[in-house]
Amino acid sequence: MRKPIRPEVFRGHEGRPKGALHRARFIAGITLMSASFLVYPAYSVVPFLPLSHRMKIGVTLFTSLLSWGIFYAGIYLSGREGYEWLKGRWKR
Repeated sequence: MRKPIRPEVFRGHEGRPKGALHRARFIAGITLMSASFLVYPAYSVVPFLPLSHRMKIGVTLFTSLLSWGIFYAGIYLSGREGYEWLKGRWKR
């Protein structure tokens, strides 16, 4: 026979209330989504690097994937409400 799940299992880490954990994830997600936009200035530097054309394309693809990966990690952490919050701030 299975044991019922105790309510304190659903509390945050180290006994913190679930709201504090949710807030920390929201802030971390917003920070990651905002940081993902910092990669875009690198695109203007890539043409001037002393690399072959193939390497420049590779660096551009890598920075693009890095930016989108960080953005999606931020969406995962903050959830839909974080995405909507950032979109609202962007449209101002």
